[in-house]
Amino acid sequence: MIAAYENSKWEPVKWENDMHCAVKIQDKNQWRRGQIIRMVTDTLVEVLLYDVGVELVVNVDCLRKLQENLKTMGRLSLECSLVDIRPAGGSDKWTATACDCLSLYLTGAVATIILQVDSEENNTTWPLPVKIFCRDEKGERVDVSKYLIKKGLALRERRINKLDNSHSLSEKSLEVPLEQEDSVVTNCIKTNFDPDKKTADIISEQKVSEFQEKILEPRTTRGYKPPAIPNMNVFEATVSCVGDDGTIFIVPKLSEFELIKMTNEIQSNLKCLGLLEPYFWKKGEACAVRGSDTLWYRGKVMEVVGGAVRVQYLDHGFTEKIPQCHLYPILLYPDIPQFCIPCQLHNTTPVGNVWQPDAIEVLQQLLSKRQVDIHIMKPRSDHDKKYEEEQWEIRFEELLSAETDTPLLPPYLSSSLPSPGELYAVQVKHVVSPNEVYICLDSIETSNQHSDTDDSGVSGESESESLDEALQRVNKKVEALPPLTDFRTEMPCLAEYDDGLWYRAKIVAIKEFNPLSILVQFVDYGSTAKLTLNRLCQIPSHLMRYPARAIKVLLAGFKPPLRDLGETRIPYCPKWSMEALWAMIDCLQGKQLYAVSMAPAPEQIVTLYDDEQHPVHMPLVEMGLADKDE
Repeated sequence: MIAAYENSKWEPVKWENDMHCAVKIQDKNQWRRGQIIRMVTDTLVEVLLYDVGVELVVNVDCLRKLQENLKTMGRLSLECSLVDIRPAGGSDKWTATACDCLSLYLTGAVATIILQVDSEENNTTWPLPVKIFCRDEKGERVDVSKYLIKKGLALRERRINKLDNSHSLSEKSLEVPLEQEDSVVTNCIKTNFDPDKKTADIISEQKVSEFQEKILEPRTTRGYKPPAIPNMNVFEATVSCVGDDGTIFIVPKLSEFELIKMTNEIQSNLKCLGLLEPYFWKKGEACAVRGSDTLWYRGKVMEVVGGAVRVQYLDHGFTEKIPQCHLYPILLYPDIPQFCIPCQLHNTTPVGNVWQPDAIEVLQQLLSKRQVDIHIMKPRSDHDKKYEEEQWEIRFEELLSAETDTPLLPPYLSSSLPSPGELYAVQVKHVVSPNEVYICLDSIETSNQHSDTDDSGVSGESESESLDEALQRVNKKVEALPPLTDFRTEMPCLAEYDDGLWYRAKIVAIKEFNPLSILVQFVDYGSTAKLTLNRLCQIPSHLMRYPARAIKVLLAGFKPPLRDLGETRIPYCPKWSMEALWAMIDCLQGKQLYAVSMAPAPEQIVTLYDDEQHPVHMPLVEMGLADKDE
């Protein structure tokens, strides 16, 4: 494609639907084969890049006639459909939330595709009925259909009749011979489907019209009302965030209930929004924003950068760069003023008249999510009457009091391994690379390690209470635990995992500042996660007496091969291939494992054996993915 079109010149062509073409992807400087879906305008065309399954709108200047010799090769992408599930919510169309969840989970992932074609069915059925399996961060094999059902985004549906071909783009859109095996490993790329939508659109339009007058104003050029200033000189507020320019965004305590109520109503009302036609965003345009937490918010476009848009969440102050598909050109509750008020410290000028990153970091750590007293000092200069911004003085002396500090706790106790040469049962909790894992002694899983009282001298639980039992009891009242306010490295805390439960963790590093994101490690498992503040809280002191279960060890007996033909490397450990990583996970999964310590702390080295006393790494050596290390 590059050789054929790199130096080609544009020539006027009368493009029509279904015509084949070569498409230039400007931002990647690539050429792709495509097919015209429809003419948007005289100069804009919607095309399907059928080798990757992506639809996009491009200018006709980026199109060329597809040479005949490039039409002979079959299309390189397959249109697939998950079987045995249907959209949740009573609609026959998948929600944007479900599509985003599926795209986030699968795009770029290495997945196992299993064709669900019976011997009586025609192999040219489109889309292909399939089941998709991929590995999660624990390395466990996950059925994507069951994952969507678990998330409440899909319902189970038994296949009785053969799949309806009407839901494919067209039978000629994927003219690929199906000389495949039952299981196909491929990189999954999001594909947009456009089934017959008359009935669904009528239902959606009826639902929208019921509340349109109340909260929606489609495709308007108006903006949201400026924030309402409390009619008092001193009032309480919560700091929602601190901007990079030193602006402090606050939400008055008196308005928090109305904000929560409006946010909940928005989530229930926006479920019936349809897919958005191609739309060109402008700076300053008001909109509805679907955030990274899949919830809808009121927003404003700050900047348009290629296919992404930088938006501000007007009721919270945050700014974020998100894809254009997460925006909708409507106003939500346009008659309700913004809840978030921007303000600045009175008589405070940063060094050099510009807020430096370290100063912003201090403000964020000191103020974010804190309750403060706001003193109105004087109005701001008249350069922006539209938003009626004002200066404030924020009194934060009380934030430094002992009651608001996170207690400085000692590090977690470390679990110890048996003496070298002794064989003992273990479980592998987390795999970092083929020869670096986190293990847990099987005996720790069932033992009841305890003491008579916690650090405060109060015995709030049974003397025989295990760590799992203590965590279950804490999870029942986690809402009452104070938030984490100290983010130094190794700080113990409780962190919420993807399953919604809270586990023991420690701070590894601060990854982002706006919004604040913290990298934590779950000390009883070894895995890490990047979490926002609302998923962290202070750990009760009685949970600190249990030693950390996960023990980091190096595996002996093998090493990276001198010659490794695997092209895909582990990004953080390039001496190993991804193929070797998955092979090691397969060797460890579902087996009773035993270990023998080869070297004591601080660098724990062990040899792992299966239940037949065979070293678990031997399959890697036999496959050429590792070399023996004597």
